[in-house]
Amino acid sequence: MSHLHCITVVLDDKLVTLNAAVGLLRRRNLPVRSVTFGPHVAEGRSRLFAMIEADEGAAQRVALLFEKLIGVDEARVVPAADTVARELALIRIRAQAESYGELLDVLGLYHANVLEEGPDGLVVELTGPDTFVLSCLRAVERFGIVDVARSGAVAIERPAESPRAPTSTEASVP
Repeated sequence: MSHLHCITVVLDDKLVTLNAAVGLLRRRNLPVRSVTFGPHVAEGRSRLFAMIEADEGAAQRVALLFEKLIGVDEARVVPAADTVARELALIRIRAQAESYGELLDVLGLYHANVLEEGPDGLVVELTGPDTFVLSCLRAVERFGIVDVARSGAVAIERPAESPRAPTSTEASVP
């Protein structure tokens, strides 16, 4: 059975390392939902996020192959359910004067930020899970979407739940 997994790879900032990492994903021929690449906290390092549909064993094998690449420091697999994943979308919408208020109401429901306004439309920024972004796109398409730029998913592992100290009402009386 196939599940969604997030593979996080910390690698060198060199183009040859990125090329090898993306080539590895391509050669494995797994269904890839998104690939995102960006800076890491460590100087001279970058982080690659790949959301793939695979069983646990296949995802672990891909992570092991990543770790064998020259320039890769770390590769980890986390089930998508154990991550917080977000996507950024910039949407250029044609705004007609007669429906401008209604458009702003719809955008308000999705907590979208208007970045730029002009006579022929506006540019909106939206952040959220991929399903949330898709829902917003469907809600505003009737106003006339001119262009969309989506970042792909960026994910981070959820914090581990630590046992909490009992409150004074929960403490047992000897």
